[in-house]
Amino acid sequence: MSYTAGFAATEVSIRGVLPIGDTTENVTYFILDTAKNTIVGQVILPKAVKQSLAVSLTVKVPSTARSFAIGTFDEGGNFQVASSLRVEHPAAYRPDSAVGPSGR
Repeated sequence: MSYTAGFAATEVSIRGVLPIGDTTENVTYFILDTAKNTIVGQVILPKAVKQSLAVSLTVKVPSTARSFAIGTFDEGGNFQVASSLRVEHPAAYRPDSAVGPSGR
């Protein structure tokens, strides 16, 4: 794993629901560029909340990143995808669309 910083940025949305339980600590969730196996961002959220709470955050990531996962690292250093959170691409990014003027 490596950490990427200092590149042109774009925004992605982190959405989901926090687990219900005792609010004892915070958890750092890492945003991973899965194509490059690189950490491109992070958010810190409560480990649990007393009642259902939806999450919707905007995070800047390098504009070169295209494929994302969000999660934590276990004690062995293995990335564990968060089941209750997801990364959404910005509305302007459409990986399957054509680029450039038509007819050329």
